[in-house]
Amino acid sequence: MSRRNLTLLLVAIAFCLLCSGRGEQDPFARFVVDGYEKIDRYAYTHVPDEELFQGAMQGMVDVLHRRGDGHSQFITPERAKMFREEIDQEIAGIGVRLHLEGDPLTVKVAGPPLPGKPADRAGVRADDTILAIDEFAITEVSPMTFQTDVIGRMRGIPGEPLKLTVLHDGDDQPVTLDMVREIISLDSVRGDRLLSDQSWQFALEEDPRIALVRVSSFGAKTYGELETLLPELMQQGTQAVILDLRGDPGGLLDAAVATCELFLPANKLIVETRNRRGQTKSEWESSTDGPYLDIPLVVLVDRNSASASEIVAACLQDYDRAVVIGERSFGKGTVQETLSMQAGDSTLKLTTASFWRPSGRNIHRHEDDRETALADPDWGVTPNEGLDVDMTEEQLIELAKARAERDATIYDPTKPDEAPLLNDPAVDVAVAYLQQLLDSASGQ
Repeated sequence: MSRRNLTLLLVAIAFCLLCSGRGEQDPFARFVVDGYEKIDRYAYTHVPDEELFQGAMQGMVDVLHRRGDGHSQFITPERAKMFREEIDQEIAGIGVRLHLEGDPLTVKVAGPPLPGKPADRAGVRADDTILAIDEFAITEVSPMTFQTDVIGRMRGIPGEPLKLTVLHDGDDQPVTLDMVREIISLDSVRGDRLLSDQSWQFALEEDPRIALVRVSSFGAKTYGELETLLPELMQQGTQAVILDLRGDPGGLLDAAVATCELFLPANKLIVETRNRRGQTKSEWESSTDGPYLDIPLVVLVDRNSASASEIVAACLQDYDRAVVIGERSFGKGTVQETLSMQAGDSTLKLTTASFWRPSGRNIHRHEDDRETALADPDWGVTPNEGLDVDMTEEQLIELAKARAERDATIYDPTKPDEAPLLNDPAVDVAVAYLQQLLDSASGQ
């Protein structure tokens, strides 16, 4: 029997087992097998089995999208590996941060490479322009192709060689550097300033009593990063924290729950999930008193704060443990489970439940919900009264560019005037709010 026929047989068996399990109530699983067999046997155009399978999966997910579930996703083998790496916060790479810059866009190295990692050992420098990755020349790049054409090619298998052609800042001729990929840990928690040893300064220059803690996503290591960082900040004299979740698309529910536990007393409901029939599926409560019950806390959100970041913001707001400042959040109140497909090669990210904040509201935004910031308070996490900081799309883009430049610049505390400025209205409002609390507590 040929490999192709064996594959077809195995797929047919799998579908038939599914059909037998569901009985005569739903014959459509058998129809899918029948359609697969007919295309495989009679179609004039030869299509590989894997493409037929991926097309069928994508077609079913598209139906979910049309029915209002915009967050389920079939992730192909090419993207599944990158997806798992981002959640696990470990990649096989070379230890550089990249960003897009200029017009036309070019790929630049943001700040020095991680010390002692492959890029650092090979001679990659801050502000290098990436011209080619192995034999792939980077001639045109856009935000849409950046992940696949650049990030995807930089990553690979530990021990796999990589040739990087770069143009050092100020040089006329490019150089090709040889290196070998290795496991690189990704951080999800960052501060305000990048220091020369690749650590972050969290204390704000305008008031060192206040620390800015930025969480870019909720991955497998986020809670551990916060659990290590916060005691260090307390030892350094931090008296208040700004937890910045702007632009945080979410991530692992468990990481969001553990983050809330740091700031809550014991036995507080953090989040509840319900199935499609509205029945409670799971509940998460704080197990013990968190170590930071009394520290003044602000949570920043914007229109791109979603999912796990909304769970954290909603929970801390509902218990008056933190005030929320910024814009109304994205409004993603559904939970996705990642289900392995193709023996682990691909992944089905499937919406299986909705989540509900301690106040008993689901923050999910439906297609017919209005856009106006505070006209319909039933979706998203809205800032506390008087603490909304609305920004236009153009202002958000300018702020993102300024933040990227700040993140790519090594900060020398002895020369603060040389650091790039950052006009961040939400942080300004948060600082003013926390200063008032701190000064009031100290009797000033």
